[in-house]
Amino acid sequence: MRNLLVITLILGCRYLTAQDTLPSGTILPVTISVTRLETPLQRLPFAVNVLDTSWIKRAQAQRSLGEALVAMPGVYAWNTDNYAQDLRISIRGFGARSAFGVRGIRVFTDGIPDTSPDGQTDLDNLDMGAVEKIEALRGTAAGMYGNAAGGVLWIQTDQPTTRFAEIQTTVGSFDFLRWQLKTATPLGHKSIVFFNISQNYLGGYRAHSATQQTIANLKWRFQWTPKTTATLLLNYGYSPYAHDPGGLTAEQRLNQPTMARAANEQFNAGEKVAQNRIGYVLQHRFSTQHQFSSTVFFTLRNFDSRLPFQSGGWVDLQRQYGGGSAIYTYTAPQMRLQIGMDMGRQRDLRQRYDNAMGLRGNVTFDQVERFHGVGAFVQHELFLTKKISTTAIFRADLVQMKVKDQFTPDGNQSGAARFNRLSPTLGLQYAVRKDWSLYANSGTHFETPTLNELSANPDQTGGFNPSLKPQQSRHIEAGSRYNWHGKWQLEMALFHIALRNELVPYQLAATPGRTYFRNAGASQRTGIETAVRWRPRAHWTVWAHYNYSNFRYTNYEASGVRFDGKQLPAIPQHRGFAAVSWQNPKGAFATAQVQSQSRLFTDDANTVQDDGYTLFALRSGYVLERKKYVLSPFLGWNNVFNARYSNNILINAAAGRYFEPAADKGNIYIGIGVKIR
Repeated sequence: MRNLLVITLILGCRYLTAQDTLPSGTILPVTISVTRLETPLQRLPFAVNVLDTSWIKRAQAQRSLGEALVAMPGVYAWNTDNYAQDLRISIRGFGARSAFGVRGIRVFTDGIPDTSPDGQTDLDNLDMGAVEKIEALRGTAAGMYGNAAGGVLWIQTDQPTTRFAEIQTTVGSFDFLRWQLKTATPLGHKSIVFFNISQNYLGGYRAHSATQQTIANLKWRFQWTPKTTATLLLNYGYSPYAHDPGGLTAEQRLNQPTMARAANEQFNAGEKVAQNRIGYVLQHRFSTQHQFSSTVFFTLRNFDSRLPFQSGGWVDLQRQYGGGSAIYTYTAPQMRLQIGMDMGRQRDLRQRYDNAMGLRGNVTFDQVERFHGVGAFVQHELFLTKKISTTAIFRADLVQMKVKDQFTPDGNQSGAARFNRLSPTLGLQYAVRKDWSLYANSGTHFETPTLNELSANPDQTGGFNPSLKPQQSRHIEAGSRYNWHGKWQLEMALFHIALRNELVPYQLAATPGRTYFRNAGASQRTGIETAVRWRPRAHWTVWAHYNYSNFRYTNYEASGVRFDGKQLPAIPQHRGFAAVSWQNPKGAFATAQVQSQSRLFTDDANTVQDDGYTLFALRSGYVLERKKYVLSPFLGWNNVFNARYSNNILINAAAGRYFEPAADKGNIYIGIGVKIR
């Protein structure tokens, strides 16, 4: 383990500033959109990484976003196998506490928020087969995006310009079956329609872990005038079932890793989800100096969840949220100015019923929850000299939350809360040379509890948990980027984050599977992220990354026990990744990769640990291009040496059921794609 980390540190990290390359092997520069003010990466005073289609799709199973994110430093994906709890993503510790889905990180697809206004993201409607590019802003971004922006993922789907039709089929271990159809059709000279639909089925490595999922997307891009572009986006996702095998104890994980927790099978734990979304993006360029963009979106999500206990163990959630943004950008020779406003409204109808061994029983909880947020920001980039530039961001947010208790046998717990927050950020960038830059930034961040977190009252009553407070933090970051003749790219980022009222998850024995939250007094996060990418020859690429994370509580007491100095659970101190890729000009390609992490703790007291592990993976394929069609067979093998490891950690779980084992053998897939053009 230690030797691997040393090797990884020497190699560095896959510095994902660009994936496209010239025939000679030099790496092209890229422009970043995740910071809203589009900027060449080398000029940014923030830590940002990029993945493009060659990594995201090439010989990948395309089951989840986690497959791609493993190559990003500072970005950590959990729970790629339990679709009932959805993919969990953390950036510098933000999002690690999530009970399900992505929490504390803002996610956008084609400029439309996947994240609800209260800060919760569910990615079960994201089709990886249609994803073309992923940008990650690794630092806190409250100045740009407001509430719950501990990091930002900016996802861009395919943007075809010509007519084509493509079908792909993949089969693999544990009854994995995936098919996808994509097509693009120009409508005259000014517009093009792109449509894709896919379906995934997985029997699962563990008992009671099967899932089925259908996703469809339509993108209609219309060029109104040479200066005005409009895009209509439609998304549909439906999962009729996603079973939840539950957490295991350390002994169960060791002796029977494929088993499901008995109560999860008895109560048929799992979920059913249906989601529809519509979005509209408008971009207009008045001149080279003046530009305007706006978005409008609406999402409807219906969610049924069955938890492994009786009282209130059936959750029926009907969520509606929408909003929009308007941004004006002014560009001058020595400065750029951006002024914008975001607005979001969310309404959750949350009902709980008894779970009568997998059947819906009597109602025990019924309330309407609302979240309204509005934020205005100013972003100013100023070039002080040819080598020095500053970026100043200032944002003001107003957040209102209300709850109407419609189940009153236990009393009326209706109520409201309101928060105001100012979020300044200041960045400095210094170009030492054309190929070498230094940067630093500092700012603040805040994160209100989500409606789900507020409604999880440990006293089992309605309303919001009155003891929960918003999480706040201050951060400072410094980093360096270096690009040597387009052959070597190196990056290093150091950061320190001081937090107050960190939101911490825990469970109760009476309701295992339901997560509650409390505030820790204070905590600190200090880390180092290194990266290097090397193109030794035209057809070879070597990359890797290493992260060091020292995240600890500094003032935290719960149930009379102090946790000062303890490590935050579910976050390894050391994590590394390395890969070698080869691509033949005639169409053959192959990638070998390794990822490794040190041990981590599963609880606040650091009494139980999950051992570190190292995973090896291989994938390869061939692209046969002809004038009228492209044929692309591929295969992949994950966890080549059958390492035992946990795919998910349930933090502070009841009865020691912290572990969700991952497949330790036989994880193979094979597929083929056919494209007609």
